[in-house]
Amino acid sequence: MHRTTIILPDELFQRAKKKAAAEKSTVSEVLRQLLTHWVTEKARMEGQEKPGQTVIEQAVSTYGMWKDRDPDQFLRESRAHLTSRDQELQDARLDS
Repeated sequence: MHRTTIILPDELFQRAKKKAAAEKSTVSEVLRQLLTHWVTEKARMEGQEKPGQTVIEQAVSTYGMWKDRDPDQFLRESRAHLTSRDQELQDARLDS
């Protein structure tokens, strides 16, 4: 294993140390896990989306979200429900 030194603001380190302890871990272990996710592209730094990749595509590739459904179909169905609900509300208005 390689030993390295990083420079962190004191407040950030203290908060990280406290949170790691609450989760029965260490800051070193948290950093190892985060770096592992980063180098295997399971996580990206903020603002580093792949060119042309939508937010949904990024969520699928990063976190495995939406693997059980087509996001476009889900959004179409959701919007269709909202449209019919809007019509119901319009029909029920007393002032029309």
